[in-house]
Amino acid sequence: MWRVFVLASLLGLLALGAVAYADCTTCLTSVFLQRPGSGTSVTLTFTARADGGTAIPAEAAAVVMQVDGQRTKCQTITLLKTAELEGVAVYSGTFSAYGTYSHSGRVELGGQIYDFTVPLDGTAGKIAVATDQTPLARNRGSVFQVTAAPATPLPTAPAASAAVELPKIEPAFVIGAAVILVTIVGAYVDRRRALARSLAA
Repeated sequence: MWRVFVLASLLGLLALGAVAYADCTTCLTSVFLQRPGSGTSVTLTFTARADGGTAIPAEAAAVVMQVDGQRTKCQTITLLKTAELEGVAVYSGTFSAYGTYSHSGRVELGGQIYDFTVPLDGTAGKIAVATDQTPLARNRGSVFQVTAAPATPLPTAPAASAAVELPKIEPAFVIGAAVILVTIVGAYVDRRRALARSLAA
């Protein structure tokens, strides 16, 4: 029963958009957007079919190139196969959308390039085999190498001149010098007294 339900769901997805072209072995057939919440994140979904037991690739890639019909910075979206049954597959990828009406770009599946335009209101978009089959330029953004400028050394202050170190004086030397000084002063005083007495006599 579940297989019938899934198959019916996939066939319903196929009915959302026009078939890209009839005589293909593996081709994308429809495209639409789903907005899970109120933010800018949206899910881009494609349906594909394969004929004659042809293996369906595990993933595809899309590049959004226009928003509301105006050229914009390209966004590359990896589309993973999220469901497959009886030759029908669904591919989905999430990216940040902006604008008001639609997104347009190119999608690649199994080496085949398609042009697509998908409305932002959830209705089915348009998809067709591209006239220009140039492989997608899967640009994920430029990478800038930041090179730091050589650091300029700050001027260094001149080293402070070392303080003059006083000679270390031993305590015994200080005491000895004091004794000598007291002895000299005492001898000088005694000599003055003796001289004074001799003059008085």
